[in-house]
Amino acid sequence: MAAYEDTGAEGGSWLDSLAPEWGGRRRSLRAQRVARQLVELSRLNDGVEVAELRTIELMTFLRTLLRDYPSVAITSAPVEAEVLTDSRRLAAVLFAVLDNALVHGAPPVELSVTADAISIKDGGSGFAPQLLSEATRPFSTGSRVAGRGVGLGLAIAAAQMRLLSGALLLDNCLPSGACVTVTLGAQATSSEGQVHS
Repeated sequence: MAAYEDTGAEGGSWLDSLAPEWGGRRRSLRAQRVARQLVELSRLNDGVEVAELRTIELMTFLRTLLRDYPSVAITSAPVEAEVLTDSRRLAAVLFAVLDNALVHGAPPVELSVTADAISIKDGGSGFAPQLLSEATRPFSTGSRVAGRGVGLGLAIAAAQMRLLSGALLLDNCLPSGACVTVTLGAQATSSEGQVHS
């Protein structure tokens, strides 16, 4: 689902032909963003990062997060669950997955939730077979979307979930579309006091 910048016949962006200084600034900002992402991925993989765990109310967290995604609907019944997690890191993971679904998938994009997992599904064509097993590796890319990504978003998201003792699981849905499930590795407690781990 991650993509790389579309380039013109001469190897440059279409923006370069309109105003070379804009294209140069755009490439510079893009290079800075990629460098920051590589540092973040390296720190995650080297075990330098530390999760700041706090208990959050899962549905409140998701409703707040989805304010930035008005076209995304929660299709499951509300879940009364509290989760011990790093909400900043979990939000970053969900932002990456939702952005990929909206940019590389197709409507509708839907979110469902249980006490120990969050699933995001889109209505697109799904992951290409060769990409499905590699999408969480750095620089794995799928379809071309101008100016969007170099294949680090899902790699970082997967590393963040490993830090949180969870996982990022990718699959294709039936009859179509990509499905990404974020398993919540930290303990989740339902309103009845049952612990899910």
